Amino acid sequence: MENKHDEPTIAPGMNTHDSLEEKATEEETNKGDFTSVTRLFLDRTPED
Repeated sequence: MENKHDEPTIAPGMNTHDSLEEKATEEETNKGDFTSVTRLFLDRTPED
């Protein structure tokens, strides 16, 4: 059995918001080739 050392990685879905934060270019906006993104943050306390 081969003993290889893999570097830690982030599982898919753990940090997906980065790609959502990419702004559309002016050309994409002019052509209507963009998606509006709304982010929801829940501010909860442990008692909620």
